[in-house]
Amino acid sequence: MLISYKDLSQDALYSLAREWVVSNLSETESQPDLSEWTDKTIQKIKKGDLVIEFGEESQTVYLKTKEEIAVQVDASYE
Repeated sequence: MLISYKDLSQDALYSLAREWVVSNLSETESQPDLSEWTDKTIQKIKKGDLVIEFGEESQTVYLKTKEEIAVQVDASYE
């Protein structure tokens, strides 16, 4: 189930974005600016480049690209 970022508190949105940034860092990154990257991630969420999905089975919230969501929808029709 997709969730609008507007339904989250600012703290929850920031935490979700920060967690996504940290989980997607490569080992080659040298001293990344987490605050800047988190802010950029929030902007991507607000623009719709990233969407928030709640996994009902796992009770977990994920950030995914629109393409990842489209692949899931296509696969569910097969």
